[in-house]
Amino acid sequence: MTFPIPVHIVGPNAVPPPLADGSVPPAPTPVVVQDLEAVKRDVTKAKSLLYLDHPFFGATVAKRPIIYTDTVPTAAMSATGQMYINPVFIETGLQGDRLTTRQIMFLLAHEAMHYMLCHATRRGSRLPKAWNIAADKVINDTLIHANVGDWIEGGVTFDGAREYASEELYDANDEDGPGPGGIGGDIGAPCDENGQPLDESQINRIEAQAKIDTIQAAKAAKAVGKLPASVERMIDRMIHVLTPWHTILERWMTGKIKDGQSWRTPNRRFIHQGLYLPGTNYIPKMGPIVIGVDTSGSIGQAELNEFNAHINRILEMCNPEMVYVVYCDAEVNKVVEYTPDDFPVQLSPYGGGGTSFQPVFDYVDANGIDPEVVVYLTDGYGDQNHFTTKHETVWLTTHSEDFSWGTVVKFESEAA
Repeated sequence: MTFPIPVHIVGPNAVPPPLADGSVPPAPTPVVVQDLEAVKRDVTKAKSLLYLDHPFFGATVAKRPIIYTDTVPTAAMSATGQMYINPVFIETGLQGDRLTTRQIMFLLAHEAMHYMLCHATRRGSRLPKAWNIAADKVINDTLIHANVGDWIEGGVTFDGAREYASEELYDANDEDGPGPGGIGGDIGAPCDENGQPLDESQINRIEAQAKIDTIQAAKAAKAVGKLPASVERMIDRMIHVLTPWHTILERWMTGKIKDGQSWRTPNRRFIHQGLYLPGTNYIPKMGPIVIGVDTSGSIGQAELNEFNAHINRILEMCNPEMVYVVYCDAEVNKVVEYTPDDFPVQLSPYGGGGTSFQPVFDYVDANGIDPEVVVYLTDGYGDQNHFTTKHETVWLTTHSEDFSWGTVVKFESEAA
């Protein structure tokens, strides 16, 4: 929500408490932003420098739309990735001084990390202020040790917090402590941009997209040697430990679902008119999916059985029009096609030679298959940086995660 100039910022203490004699003092004069355009220029400059100096954070911030508003006391990030900045905060900071460019860099990265770490959707039933303090400790300590911008005096931090998850640092007693919950205020319940609570499917899609954005930003930063070790460990915990592999894959794939009207149950209101129109029930629908299976020997029956169980549940939700299972080591060994009537998919090991990923993509192109996604189950060792494809790919890898293309999800067996 945008707002006209002048902007009247009324803080949480706009209605002062009664005096000792019971009288109520006059409300303080509202703070007015002095130069909104100057604030925007400062933020744009900080965004550019953040992108150059810290591409992991800069790439994420670049994708996040910014709304300047007086509805937040400082800055905030919505569950859906919308960033809000109070321009008066840029002009006055927490202690009356205008934020420097490097402090704005810190602020932007701080809010981006709330999105990347899905703090709004992870809060659950925890108290908002206490949860925000725990989240801010992790974020601020990470940014300080990664030398991202300059620390904003008045925020909360805890040395070593970067090595923990927010859940581990959460303390309900912080809810009643003095001062604000952090630089960006308290983290409320996850809502859309209209303030409506998010349902489970919306949360799943938001978290899946945040993780994908995070992985892609990390890959780009690592390629130019600008991914701090503490940030890399944080990402590893978030992606590979806090969230099971099949949950990430499920959220990613269900985010690709297209709604299609069903003709199986015609709309009865129009049958008497001789019109057979589709019913109002919507059936999730996806285009074809290709499952590549690395059969070089490292993917055994135990891994295939576990993958079978979860992928079939995901396929049931997505209802793809066709599934192609392509078994490949150094060449394609076998292809099995499944229609929805043939589910469940059953995977078995074939082959056992070397590893090359290119044959799967060559097979797809040679047979005119236009997949919604290629899900490739592999140990990750092969020609991962020497293949070409135009198809969106999710690598479900048991070991190596060094791929030049696609989204990487670490496969960690639940039986391990």
